Amino acid sequence: MGWLEDLGKSLPVDKAYDDICQPAAQEVGSIAKSTVKAARFILAPIDYLAAQQDRFQKFLKRVSDNVPEENFIPAHPQIAGPIMDNLKYIDEDNVIATLFINLLSRAVDKERVSEAHPAFVNIISQLSPDEALLINYLSDAEAKLVQTSDFYRQTSTFGPRRTELNDFPVQQLAYPENYLLYMDHLHSLNLAGIWQAGNQDPIMSGGQQSGVRITSYARLTCFGHLFAKACVAGVVSEQ
Repeated sequence: MGWLEDLGKSLPVDKAYDDICQPAAQEVGSIAKSTVKAARFILAPIDYLAAQQDRFQKFLKRVSDNVPEENFIPAHPQIAGPIMDNLKYIDEDNVIATLFINLLSRAVDKERVSEAHPAFVNIISQLSPDEALLINYLSDAEAKLVQTSDFYRQTSTFGPRRTELNDFPVQQLAYPENYLLYMDHLHSLNLAGIWQAGNQDPIMSGGQQSGVRITSYARLTCFGHLFAKACVAGVVSEQ
């Protein structure tokens, strides 16, 4: 388990949960109280290990806030272990951290555990913050894309595509020029894609075709919608 093993097994789950009722533990406050509660269920399958970092405790607090106390169940180690390992590398305010927290929350919620697919852990680890925002937007809408391409009559070939219209608010992205690159990556993960709508429309000039206009739509796949449902709640784009 890597870093989890290095922490040792100095604090058993049952003892930690029982001690929360003692006066000394009560002084720690509500954040620590929620941390132990969440940790009991998240880390039970792989042993409860002392988590000393404030940032880690805040992550657990967010999980606890997401799940009704009566719904907590032990998380599958195939999900909980890799998520906890990934979180140690991510800033607390990073949108990718929110995706991991959401997935972890599903994994310990008896009413939503069916949404916590193990494959989602590896998918989140491959996403950039901009791509998380793309998924968030496309979970509620699709984005129209209109491109044009010149036609070279001498060789009967078409030139590179140029964007004429893009409905997606690219100004929300940290790197708006990477929009098409992001969509290609999301397509490789089977989360989203850009699909052409109907036939290409010829562009005429002087009675001859000089190019084409291609209308497409960016949208999530069925798998992408499942991923969005489980992981992207609470992801807010910064404008």
